[in-house]
Amino acid sequence: MKSNTFVMLGASLMLSLSFITGCLIISNERTESAESERMERTTADGKEILTLQETAQLLNLQEEQVTNIIKAENAILSNNGVFIGKRLPYYRIDNEFMFSRTELLGWVRAVAAENRIYQGNKMIR
Repeated sequence: MKSNTFVMLGASLMLSLSFITGCLIISNERTESAESERMERTTADGKEILTLQETAQLLNLQEEQVTNIIKAENAILSNNGVFIGKRLPYYRIDNEFMFSRTELLGWVRAVAAENRIYQGNKMIR
């Protein structure tokens, strides 16, 4: 009788562990799928060329903060003659800043990897 109880207990334990493992796998796949869909939707819905306002929204910054980053990087280039690292990718048409979404996202990855710090219109690190 004891042996039968242990067998039932063991079988119940294995069944519950299998159920929990299956739920975790399904949950992880849904999370990855949702993240993938969100990224695809962002690039599909988004334009490739962005204005200053759209860039600020994408980076979750204010427009002034984006222009301060440009000023900080340009000041280093002017003072040192060289800028080490990747600069914020932009071009100007008349007085309007324009940004490539693809290049901008690459810049974000590079800046994050360098742990770069901007304060006002200065780059600290």
